[in-house]
Amino acid sequence: MQKQSRKKGNRKSADRRKFSSDRLLDSPPRLIILCLAVLVISGSGGILLGKVLTHYEVSYEISSVNAFFGPTVTEEATVESPYSSNDYPFESPYVYNDYPLPDIQKVQVAALTPEIINIQPADKTGDALALPTENTDNIDQPPWKKYAVLAPPSNGRPIIALIIDDVGLSRDRVQDLVDLPELLTLAYLPYAPAIQSKVEMARLRGHEVMLHLPMQPSDNHTDPGPDALLVGLSDEEIRRRTIKNLDSFDGYVGVNNHMGSRFTADGRLMAIVMDIMAQRGLLFLDSKTTPRSTGYKLAVQRGMPSAKRDIFIDNIIEEAAILKQLEKVEKIAVRKGVAIAIGHPHKQTISALKKWLPLAADKGFIFLPVSAITSLTFNG
Repeated sequence: MQKQSRKKGNRKSADRRKFSSDRLLDSPPRLIILCLAVLVISGSGGILLGKVLTHYEVSYEISSVNAFFGPTVTEEATVESPYSSNDYPFESPYVYNDYPLPDIQKVQVAALTPEIINIQPADKTGDALALPTENTDNIDQPPWKKYAVLAPPSNGRPIIALIIDDVGLSRDRVQDLVDLPELLTLAYLPYAPAIQSKVEMARLRGHEVMLHLPMQPSDNHTDPGPDALLVGLSDEEIRRRTIKNLDSFDGYVGVNNHMGSRFTADGRLMAIVMDIMAQRGLLFLDSKTTPRSTGYKLAVQRGMPSAKRDIFIDNIIEEAAILKQLEKVEKIAVRKGVAIAIGHPHKQTISALKKWLPLAADKGFIFLPVSAITSLTFNG
């Protein structure tokens, strides 16, 4: 009896469901409501899926940052930097493991005669070393002249060009750098957020600006950043990425390489990049992250203003170690007449520079921009 009752109950339930579905299909208003409900649910799911995929794409584009700090918001209207104001990492977001050790690599810039070292103020022709911040009289000047900052005469004093790489990821760090008491050259990463405003912070304070072009290091586990130049790319992709990076902001005199111990050693690929930079009238500073770098040689062959760095000041990110490296900078400048030093926007580096820069100036050293140094060996 119970089984028969259950069977009758199941048939009645099935009849009711069939009756309900028939009524729904036979009623146009109900059918329209059903369709609208399905569309709304599908649309909501599509939007949710789109947001998930978009977040993935954005995360992929800034994977070099996410690898160290996790997903970040990149819309400049809401968040300006992948770092908050005061949390620039103790280490750079990239490991500087492709920088040669100081006792292994000793780079020499082009030999300078005493006559060249004794720099004179610029005359009205603009051919001398001292160049205006931006020459509005001749808009056809190449960028390495147009955006060069005014270089005071050295009067025979030893010259130091101090370049700070990896600039732009933190506005606070840019502010700390531009507040330093001597003239600097700041090399900005092309993918830094709100980059143009940070560039203007430096230029308005009289500092010179370069573009820090990401290139492949020897260590395949180290990420040089979005749109970096890699040896496995096609020639056309190398050109596309180079142009994209060079178009990322205005107001810079030239380029130096970010990492690049692998890429700069490939003369054929570097020639593609140098051709584009030469056509744009840019100078080139070879960071010399490898003794096998072809950058400086190729720049000279193309008649570009160019130079090579002498020393990194913060391979060891400790204030005491950085101050010792700065002592070496002084010795190089005294011995050669010119020293080209590269550092990074670490808190320890900025702290060391605050202490050292006034002392170096009191000793008679003069700080000049990169454009001034490269023009010493430029005949164009």
